[in-house]
Amino acid sequence: MLTAALVLAVGTTLVSAGTAHAATAGQERPPFPTALSPAGCSIEYVTDPHPAESVPGAIKVNAKAQCRAAVPEQDLSVTLLADGKPLVKTVTKATDKAFLFNQSTYITCKNFTDKHTFQGAAMGTSFENSQPYIQFMSGRSVELACGY
Repeated sequence: MLTAALVLAVGTTLVSAGTAHAATAGQERPPFPTALSPAGCSIEYVTDPHPAESVPGAIKVNAKAQCRAAVPEQDLSVTLLADGKPLVKTVTKATDKAFLFNQSTYITCKNFTDKHTFQGAAMGTSFENSQPYIQFMSGRSVELACGY
């Protein structure tokens, strides 16, 4: 099986589906799956990291996945990075919905003097016709005073 690595640039959306299989000489390759979700699912947004109103003294990032139609199952993982390193990751799940929010990804600041560069990244997966469709999006990097 082939393994692929993705590098996300700021503000990009990447869409993929399925698994790529390596074939040796004489073997037939399975057809390459359609890259776009049949229900039109994508990451609608990843917010810039910001001081959380809902969690005083914390830095937070939110994301939303949106489909044109309800899908049987979907999940939305959001990672908050600081200085390029993952700090915290949360996952939300839904069934039979056309949208999904993840608003629970945050880090509590230990002080407000140390500055770090924060960024949010999201990965959404919609499961349609027993096939996973994966979407990626990263937000902008923001320097904030928050020691963690």
